[in-house]
Amino acid sequence: MDKKQQILKAEKFLALHHDPKLLMLPNIWDPLGAQLLQHMGYPAAATASAAVAYSLGYDDGQKITLEAMLEAIRRVTTAVDIPVTADIEAGFAESPADVAENIRQVLRAGAVGINFEDSDPSTGQLYPTDFQYDRLKAIRTMADQEGIPLVINARIDVFISEFGESMEERMVEAIERGKAYVEAGADCLYPIVLGDLDALRRLQSATNVPLNVYGPSAAASLLELEAAGISRVSLGPSVLKVVLKTMKHLFEELQHYGSIKQNIKEAMSSEEILAFVSQQPQ
Repeated sequence: MDKKQQILKAEKFLALHHDPKLLMLPNIWDPLGAQLLQHMGYPAAATASAAVAYSLGYDDGQKITLEAMLEAIRRVTTAVDIPVTADIEAGFAESPADVAENIRQVLRAGAVGINFEDSDPSTGQLYPTDFQYDRLKAIRTMADQEGIPLVINARIDVFISEFGESMEERMVEAIERGKAYVEAGADCLYPIVLGDLDALRRLQSATNVPLNVYGPSAAASLLELEAAGISRVSLGPSVLKVVLKTMKHLFEELQHYGSIKQNIKEAMSSEEILAFVSQQPQ
């Protein structure tokens, strides 16, 4: 991808986080999904690490290779003109230097944003806050050196960890981590599975940056989230799970000699597919 074009895409993607309109990111895992989003007028596309892994026959949690993840990202970024942000899990490395080099490859694959976790996929344990700060700082420094304003969505895994004995303890920890991550260069915070609107407002007020909410966990409607100033909502692997459930239902019907016509009557036509698949990126 042309560097000037990538810079413009990164700037556009960051600006979407500061628009009063909620940025909706129904995570995809392949070029087809990204092309459909673009065709429907979505301003950006986001990959989901779990969806990418599942689609390749692997479990989530950095079970696929970095090379496989990079190839999946590259296939998506080269298929569309809209900005693409990539779920890169915990960076496929531990040390700040190694993580930064891996994210450099994500940039070179054409992504302009990343989703970056603060827990170790192999243990599920949270990384110490200062260590995650160093990892984020290394990523930001690398992106600055590359001259690309990478949009960093720093995931806070406190609410899916075993940290603390109360919600208040977890909130205090999330706020502490959020402040540190913003200082290190994060543009957006992602307190995964935190769905209570008052808690989200509290975190946003304490850190003063855009928040990403995991849609399936949100207690509020999309309109309520937008009215509360939430910047973006993502769905993780939910879209793939919906598609897979539909496939399973069709396969079961065929096993039991069900009606083929009845089960494919809602299928998208080839003409509808070609309306967006045939569009080549500019």
